[in-house]
Amino acid sequence: PPHPRAAFAHSLIPIALGYLIAHYFTLFVTEGPRTVIVASGTDNPVPPAPLLDPGGTAALQVIAIIVGHVLGVVAAHDRAVRLLPPEKAIAGQLPLFALMIAYTLGGLGLLIA
Repeated sequence: PPHPRAAFAHSLIPIALGYLIAHYFTLFVTEGPRTVIVASGTDNPVPPAPLLDPGGTAALQVIAIIVGHVLGVVAAHDRAVRLLPPEKAIAGQLPLFALMIAYTLGGLGLLIA
């Protein structure tokens, strides 16, 4: 069987993608088109209209963080159920579940602050 760290590493990918979306969505949708316009030779590009208002952007960020964490927990749970005996699979995940809730609340707290 794989080492536990390697066996559960895949569960970090959705979390990383959630934070990537939460932190860089606005940069990508505003500076991405502007970069393409400047690269095409326009000296004074007109800033593109924002896709979302500030409330929509904040909602997207919160949803991205929560969905990333939920998918990460689900991925870790699925792997634990396959690799570990049933009594250890559930009990061993409770500390991780509590930690993930703390990380989610911490991430949302940083986003709101």
